[in-house]
Amino acid sequence: MGCSDPHCSKHSGLQQKLGLQLQYSDKKHDIELQVNVDSPPKITICDIIKQLLSFLYLDDISPEEVRLVGFKNKSEYFKLSVTDIQKTLRELCVTNGCVLHFEPTSTAPAPKPCQLTIFGPDEKEKEIFQWYKEKTTLAMLLEYVIKIFLLQSIERHQLHLFTICDELNLFSCSTRRLIELGVNDRMAIYVQIVSSSSLMITNENIDVHVEYDDGHEKSTINVRNTETIGELKIKIEKRYDSYRIIEFKCFNERKDLLASVDTDKSFKSLGIKPGQKVFVKFRLTSEKNQLTTANAQNKASNQLDSPSSTKANSDKVIVKWTFPMKNSEKTEVSLQYTVDQLIKKLEAFEQNNRLVLHKLSSDAVEFVVTKSKETHRSLADLGFKPNDTIDATIKDRSPRYSSIVSKEFPPSLKANKIPKVDCVPKSPIGLDNLGNTCYMNSAIQCLAHVPPLTNFFLEGFHYTHMNDGEHTDKDWNPFDKIGSVTGAYADLLWNLWKYDDNDHHYVSFKPIRIKDAIGNKELLFSTNDQQDAQEFMTYFLDAIHKELKEKNDNDKYTIIKQLFFGEIKSIIRCTTCNNDESTISPVSFLSIPLSRQERKFWITYISKLGKYETACVDVPISGQVGHVVEEFVKYYKQPALFHHILAMVPDGELDFGTPLNQLSHDEIILMEHEECSNNKRPANLEIPAEKLTLQDCL
Repeated sequence: MGCSDPHCSKHSGLQQKLGLQLQYSDKKHDIELQVNVDSPPKITICDIIKQLLSFLYLDDISPEEVRLVGFKNKSEYFKLSVTDIQKTLRELCVTNGCVLHFEPTSTAPAPKPCQLTIFGPDEKEKEIFQWYKEKTTLAMLLEYVIKIFLLQSIERHQLHLFTICDELNLFSCSTRRLIELGVNDRMAIYVQIVSSSSLMITNENIDVHVEYDDGHEKSTINVRNTETIGELKIKIEKRYDSYRIIEFKCFNERKDLLASVDTDKSFKSLGIKPGQKVFVKFRLTSEKNQLTTANAQNKASNQLDSPSSTKANSDKVIVKWTFPMKNSEKTEVSLQYTVDQLIKKLEAFEQNNRLVLHKLSSDAVEFVVTKSKETHRSLADLGFKPNDTIDATIKDRSPRYSSIVSKEFPPSLKANKIPKVDCVPKSPIGLDNLGNTCYMNSAIQCLAHVPPLTNFFLEGFHYTHMNDGEHTDKDWNPFDKIGSVTGAYADLLWNLWKYDDNDHHYVSFKPIRIKDAIGNKELLFSTNDQQDAQEFMTYFLDAIHKELKEKNDNDKYTIIKQLFFGEIKSIIRCTTCNNDESTISPVSFLSIPLSRQERKFWITYISKLGKYETACVDVPISGQVGHVVEEFVKYYKQPALFHHILAMVPDGELDFGTPLNQLSHDEIILMEHEECSNNKRPANLEIPAEKLTLQDCL
């Protein structure tokens, strides 16, 4: 038995504690950490390293990857090269008040990056923040939040950061590391902007009051705080007929300028609460007034300026760039500008190759860029006059490549017989919805991406559209001779896949003809009501199969039969005579069971001692919250813990019987309680032992 006498010298020696400072330095990765501890003299180097990693929350570092390199006693430093980590501090002559220095070994891995999902003030924007447990502080996180969500105009005391269960103290804890504040890998951080007013208005149904001044009179308008600055500008602009708003600026109640360039920012993301005021200033202008002013200025300039000056001033035109999304920009250029220079200006303007300059036009001149090879000509050569406003129409460039259509032609084709169309068609376009015809469109798009079937139809067009003078009607459809449905589908494929170099705004096609063709044959598909996609595809393929078979002397082995039909052989055996009778039935659809679906949950576990741990578990989507807890305690290897768990999300406590499909969050907090609760274990889910593959199903 040990000594229990507190006055015994041996007993007091065992109870002695050394006040130490532990310093961890990783110069390679710019990490400097320290912590003060009280440790007994008989503690080993191995245990003091474990203590260091625990107090500094360096859970990702193994004790074998850290070494004690020395200690400082008052002003004297003692360098160490210890190989026996079972030595005690007493054996190293470490005394009270010493500073112990630790470093990672040469084989220690680099710090492991972690991730946080940051949700912006408007709860719509979210960003991924990469951080390190060893060195990322709360101040670093705040700096990132301000920069990424453009919150420079918001006062610091209005910014608040929350985890799923607590607020991070930005003032008293800014220099502390995130890991010390309970933040772990893959957690979510929520950004909120709190009004400086002591009266917090939280009713989302109250509007933001906007006072706007156009320079002549003031008016008011109310908007939701979820609306953006751009949406506000559009609302105000609708109140001014034939005028355009310029120099649009928004200010909050303290007259601070809000984001004037990023018009996609909502008022909520800028810290504007319901019930608060926003002040707007702008000027009004009209293109007619601008043109009149410009002409008047040019006329006065012609009277006052020298001939050389007049020539310089009359050499300018205004190019109004009109983009596909209907927004426009204006630039002033010289009449000596060539079309090629304007094309390069557009490329620099947009910084991508998605857009193409389609047409240049004024009141007297129209020049279609995409149909001309004379883009080297200047604007003056094309007939544009000084002070003209040139409308530059811009369209989306159609993609030119798709791997689904064969680029090769039969060797029997003569060299002069090449298709009139580009042999590398564009990617397919969309199909317009004709009421509730999404069932038809989805089925057709699936079929359009079956290479053998699409090649069958498009190559039929290629072979009949040759540059040989024999086929002058480029709209002629060779499949119209087969049948109405087949001809309609071939026509649709042609319009989906063809490349039209002159039409860059060709983004969708109306499948009216195929809808009518199917409707004439089957009344079920003649209306604009929603129907079953599989039922439509079955009838559609059968209709093409029958038309092809009739035109090929009832040859049943059509392209549809080859690609979409199989056979099922059924055998019936007599139990008395063991005689077998077999039946072969055609089949075009197979019902394939899908493998079980699972949902991933990120668990933040808080033990009764206050220690945070994180884990990730996969649970079938048909499960309940209790199944998530059950999976976690299995992962944690403590089954008895199930009855001591409280489950929570930001909205409050979770019932163990809550279905997972009712949860909008993938993050769940599990808190350990001292007392045993009445948590009921959920019923076992019927989960197949192995996941089925497609090969297994076939």
